Amino acid sequence: MTSIDKSINLREMLQGNDKVKPFLDMMTTSTLGTVLPQFVEEYGDKKPLDLSISASHDMFTEGLPGSKMSGIYIDKNGNWKVQLNLNVNLLVRGSGGSFKNVRQCYLTLVFKMRMKQDESNPFNKKLSITPRSLEIT
Repeated sequence: MTSIDKSINLREMLQGNDKVKPFLDMMTTSTLGTVLPQFVEEYGDKKPLDLSISASHDMFTEGLPGSKMSGIYIDKNGNWKVQLNLNVNLLVRGSGGSFKNVRQCYLTLVFKMRMKQDESNPFNKKLSITPRSLEIT
């Protein structure tokens, strides 16, 4: 059993790409304030935002204790379930220049599918994958 303890910061990841610079410039409290006006009142106007995303099971269970780990589950009938738990933090740059965590979100992505191998022709075996569902909670 392995847990990933690495987090990815969206702003840091996209910083080197000139095509997304307008998007990074819009990642501010003012932009979010159009939907949540109290956000500007609470954290100030035009403060840079960042998203920190982690698949760490330890961080996920802090908010949702007893959750299943991210992973791939397979039953005897060829049904697959791929589950990914993500801890998403919204960060605001404070007065000292460092980002501070202001909101947390726990996201679970589940993809279910069925894999089946057609062995009617031993010289031409075919693997078929049938998607069943995609759940985001």
